[in-house]
Amino acid sequence: MTLLFVCVKKRLLLIIEAGGYGNLLPLFEEQGFEVMVETSSRRAMSRLKTWQPDVVVADFYKRYFHDRVSNLESLLALATRNNATRIVIIYDPFHAADMELLKQRHRIDVALPLPLSDMALKAALH
Repeated sequence: MTLLFVCVKKRLLLIIEAGGYGNLLPLFEEQGFEVMVETSSRRAMSRLKTWQPDVVVADFYKRYFHDRVSNLESLLALATRNNATRIVIIYDPFHAADMELLKQRHRIDVALPLPLSDMALKAALH
């Protein structure tokens, strides 16, 4: 009898709208993730519907909306429908108060302030 082992990579969706940190792709790939990158929440929401990631990493930035806290509101509403999807948000400490509002409205597993620590990011992925 022959045993066949298939290694399935975990999927990670990276949404970069604000930036302010280095290239994260090598770190994610080193951790064994297949990575898809989007540069807008709108495109990321479309991607979420067809490509179900194990982890979503997104950066938070403050826009001035009348009815929302940030660029991530709609994305988080969609991403958190799957309880198995881990949500990691990167934010500027200047927007800590807004980040707290976002955490009250949506499930966020880990929120990481800038400057970003590789060690903290690795821990947040699992």
